[in-house]
Amino acid sequence: MKRNYHVKFLNEKDVELAEAVCAASEDYYLIEQNKPASKSDALKIITEIPDGKTRFDKFILAVLDENEKPIGLVDIVSDYPRKGRWFIGLLLLTPDARGNGLGKVLHQTIKEWANDGGADSLAIGVLAENEKGRGFFEHLGYSKQETKQATYGGKEQEVDIYTIDIK
Repeated sequence: MKRNYHVKFLNEKDVELAEAVCAASEDYYLIEQNKPASKSDALKIITEIPDGKTRFDKFILAVLDENEKPIGLVDIVSDYPRKGRWFIGLLLLTPDARGNGLGKVLHQTIKEWANDGGADSLAIGVLAENEKGRGFFEHLGYSKQETKQATYGGKEQEVDIYTIDIK
């Protein structure tokens, strides 16, 4: 089934769109922090910027279906951690938007956009516990580079950093 969807760039005023995706994706947040997402988790996706970057380097997009219902969230930082590498902070689809190829289409769009923006590679951090996420990115051709420690909502996590060359 082909679904029509479009993306919208978000800022702080759009936090309820981010919140709707986070709330619907409770399965992901239970893996990440052992509890459902809060409004502050949604706001953090929009406002948190890595050291040395500005808000002009960070892009947050909501994926909306044909009824303007938010079904996905993408967070990208350009040229991070180095020039030429774009970092996907989040690529999250609500459970009912998964498994139909939308994630793959979305990723392809990100890849083309990053390439147009001068990127030579993409990177993403995937929770070690998130087996479906790891499988998805490995299937797309990403390879694991390293594992880092992180804490989300008080929960210690191992985060696998995956990269893919796009030039």
